[in-house]
Amino acid sequence: MEDSSQAYDHRRTDMDPDSAHMVAVSKVPMLKPGEFELWRMRIEQYIQMIDYALWEVIENGNTAPKTTVVEGVEK
Repeated sequence: MEDSSQAYDHRRTDMDPDSAHMVAVSKVPMLKPGEFELWRMRIEQYIQMIDYALWEVIENGNTAPKTTVVEGVEK
């Protein structure tokens, strides 16, 4: 049997506030019946926080960046 004084304490108090916030925010929002609009806002925020480039692809489609050649230099 494990000594309770050495058991892992799930009520950590040494976590800084920013880390605690990220843990709370990083949970994937679950869709509940009748709450689509709320879920839609939360999933948008979640994707933007996790990978903003992915969000831009969702919004704008997956297109190659446009380049132009000016005086022989690609921009």
